[in-house]
Parts: sequence; structure tokens; C-alpha cells
Amino acid sequence: MASYVLIASESTVQVLSPTLVNDVVYCTIQTQPSGVIASMPVQADVFKVGGAGPELTAFTNAIEQIMDIEPVIAAVGEQSIDASGLLKDNVAFTVEYTPTSTTPTSVTAEALVPVGMLNFEDALIGRTLLAEVEAIIDGVYNNLKAAAEG
Repeated sequence: MASYVLIASESTVQVLSPTLVNDVVYCTIQTQPSGVIASMPVQADVFKVGGAGPELTAFTNAIEQIMDIEPVIAAVGEQSIDASGLLKDNVAFTVEYTPTSTTPTSVTAEALVPVGMLNFEDALIGRTLLAEVEAIIDGVYNNLKAAAEG
């Protein structure tokens, strides 16, 4: 089982829609052993009673599981803007492809995975989410391969 270090936490409000907000503690962790730094919101009331551990552990385990997939070489947490203009938390996994030609140089691209997809603890939901994440990574890998092989 992977572990993490909580390196920062900040109370804030998560805006879910123009009329819906959520009190959260934005937690930044560093996973072990890969050292990935990523962040996720945890319900403020859950965090205050010390209940963030299971959520952060599930998040960490999912990140480390993805780091074990062959073409993934690195990852980092990042935010983007969604179609509604709201912040969206992601983990950007760096996918690498090394062409089979004589060119020894590999190419890389990011596979953006929403933080909400990074919890594989529930058996049925976890298998579905893992399959979706693997499909994202495979798509990026296949695009790199197609571009590199021309």
C-alpha cells in the first residue's frame, strides 16, 4: 500500500456551480514512493474530525497504481478551467513513447485525469474508473505513437 505526506492544507470554498458552494480543506500531498505532488479538496467537516485519511489514502493509492502503468513516467497535480469557467482539479500523468525507428529520442505528452476519477477503493466503481483512466493514458500513448511514426 502506498503512503503520502500531507505537505499543505488550506481552508477554502469550492464553487461547484453558480449557486452551489462547498466548504473544503484543499489538501496537497506527496505520494510515496513516486513523489508525485497533487491536491484534492476534502470536506471541511470531515477534515476537522480527522477523517481525511481514507480519502487521501485512496487518492494516493490510485496515483501510485497509475504510476506503475508502463508508459507513465511522471505526474503532477494541476488545475484547469472547465466548460463552466470553474476550476477543475486534475493529475497530469506524463506518458512516454519511444519510436521503434532508429531515432533514440522519446516523445511525451500529458494525460489529464480529473481528481474525481482517482479513487479505486470501491471494487466495482474502482474497476470502472481504472479502466477509464487506462483508456485516457492509452489514447495519449496511441496519439504519440501515430505522430512519431508518421
